Amino acid sequence: MLELYHTGLTSCSVKVRLCLREKGVPYVSRYVSLRKFEHHTPEYLALNPNGLIPTLVHDGKPIYESNVINEYVDEAFEGPALRPADALGRARMRIWSKFADEIALSAFLKPIWSSRFAPVVQAVAKEDLEKVLARVPLQERRDAWRTLSGGTFTDAELAACREKMKFIVERMERDLQRQPWLAGETFSLADINMVPWLVRLKEFAPDFMAPANAPETADWFQRTLARPASRDAFSPSDETPEYAGQGLLYRDLVAA
Repeated sequence: MLELYHTGLTSCSVKVRLCLREKGVPYVSRYVSLRKFEHHTPEYLALNPNGLIPTLVHDGKPIYESNVINEYVDEAFEGPALRPADALGRARMRIWSKFADEIALSAFLKPIWSSRFAPVVQAVAKEDLEKVLARVPLQERRDAWRTLSGGTFTDAELAACREKMKFIVERMERDLQRQPWLAGETFSLADINMVPWLVRLKEFAPDFMAPANAPETADWFQRTLARPASRDAFSPSDETPEYAGQGLLYRDLVAA
């Protein structure tokens, strides 16, 4: 039995759902509400001690960290190969997956939290706040929730995120000028792991990836979205019960 604990249209959840769809692997959807802080409950922390989303549970055994989950899915199940066949291609795939985890995540985390989750934590009664924060396992996440409870991130912090967004596109343009996909000649986990962050870029800094400014990235983005799995992964469904107009939908992303 394969179960995916996820939050619908959040970036890392989409990343894993996209991988599962590309691979053609069926799974049971287990929705975890961030708004209700369900990812910090004892039941969820027993699966993922970091209290982060998503978590894949295969025959009772949990796997977490989205890029790790995606490699596991490609290795453990039959279906189209999502890792390059050659060692160099696999190395390039892992370089981009690391880039997604370290650079892209850090570029979008504060803008996403500021726009999505500040109202959630600010709605928590002051007398309950410390109790809620005490259940957050990771100190950096606890600090972020505390910051948002009293306002938002500074203009300087958000400006630094915007600079990282620009850097992401510059790096993608460089590689995509040489090859059609991020890891080489074939679509791979590198593309799957990056495309949710480009969806966020389309939301927060669309000028950076406009065809006139980043033609290779814009073309890659549309080719990636043209894949049938993308239409499913980026569209609201029964798997996204709390989606309430937050973020961009598939219809907002595809070129006219």
